[in-house]
Amino acid sequence: MDIYEKRREKICQWMRANGINSALFGEPRTFLYLTGVAISPAERFMGIVLDAKNGRHVAIAPKLEALNMQKCSTEQYLHEDGEDPLDIIRPLFQGRKIGVQMGGGFQEHYSMAFGKRFFLEYGLDVADMTEMLDQMRLSKDEEELLALKDSADRLCQMFEFIRKRLAPGKVELDLSMEMFAETYRLGGTDYMIPCILSGPAAAAPHGQASSKVMQKGEQVLIDCSIDYKGYWSDMSRTFFLGEPTPKMREVFQVLLEAQQAAIDAIKIGDPIGNIDRAARQVIEKAGYGPYFTHRVGHGIGLSIHEAPSVAGNNTDIILKGMYHSVEPGIYIPGEFGMRIEDDVYATEDGALVLTDMMRKDLEYMILPF
Repeated sequence: MDIYEKRREKICQWMRANGINSALFGEPRTFLYLTGVAISPAERFMGIVLDAKNGRHVAIAPKLEALNMQKCSTEQYLHEDGEDPLDIIRPLFQGRKIGVQMGGGFQEHYSMAFGKRFFLEYGLDVADMTEMLDQMRLSKDEEELLALKDSADRLCQMFEFIRKRLAPGKVELDLSMEMFAETYRLGGTDYMIPCILSGPAAAAPHGQASSKVMQKGEQVLIDCSIDYKGYWSDMSRTFFLGEPTPKMREVFQVLLEAQQAAIDAIKIGDPIGNIDRAARQVIEKAGYGPYFTHRVGHGIGLSIHEAPSVAGNNTDIILKGMYHSVEPGIYIPGEFGMRIEDDVYATEDGALVLTDMMRKDLEYMILPF
């Protein structure tokens, strides 16, 4: 039994315990999680049907994905363009109670037109399995850990690549395009547009690269993500084009201490909110509390942003295998903004930092200009 079959069987066990006979999952990341196959179907129908009663699992995909689907071990139905999705799935459901992934899946992937026809056919005999799937994906297994580490290693290589190209006179957008090309040279299959912000522009935490020319003495905040074989990594580093000012040094050191406090707070069984509060206490004690304007992290995995939300008001418990960012930031309008972000995996012995191949000490962040 491979890892994908184990995941499908775990879902089927939950379905049987909750009186659900069959389920349809069509969101591409969920399809990847349950089959090992990555598909971008555009407007074409795809999904996997799980029958908890007789153990039949059927993956449905466009026929043009035939070669890609050879990696899938389940029974398959490859359809021609123009086939009616309801005609495909109707024999598999046979009017029984059906589970679907509503949040982040059904309504975001399938068209409203299909959804209307689906619910007219099956009425209220449909159960939302979103929360169950989210909970299942919260704890990454050993195979996922290896995939996440591969992704993180490539992102670290990306940051080493861009560090060598930072210099006064460079244009933010030009560097963004270089990172875009490097993503695919490293084997990435997708990436988020990198946040490359220099000087006062970095006081906007999620600003976008512009035609701004970098200047000597400025700090440069870079936030970049890579999807490698279906699993994401996310990291931020703050560089300095020459000697930083005393205030810049102070803020950078506060962020290092805040991040470490948050990482030290990752203890299985404790509330997730402890992680955010640990970082925030350090920043507030240093007098920069008003300039830390976001939660300290978010879950990462098959999606770049997924559960858990690493916010101070999250009372959910830290689970073994939970994977998320730790990214405290300080953003002072009119002056500068800084953020330090790493990806961490919760173990019985504390947090395992997967992005530690890329240094973040101040000496390494200062570029000699």
